Amino acid sequence: MISTNKTIATSLMFLVLPFLVIAQEESVDTTSQGYKIGYEIGSWLPFLIIFTLALMVIIRSYRLSQKK
Repeated sequence: MISTNKTIATSLMFLVLPFLVIAQEESVDTTSQGYKIGYEIGSWLPFLIIFTLALMVIIRSYRLSQKK
């Protein structure tokens, strides 16, 4: 049983290891325009989502209070 688990672990290690090495060798080009735009969008997106959800809740509560 132990040798089977070791064999499976060793096989998985050899399957995953090349991908980890490749991922470490490649670096992200942070000077490209696409990266800069994506970084800006990604930094503002959580705040925009929270603001939009809060605005929807406020509008809904206002409309429900007008029906009464």
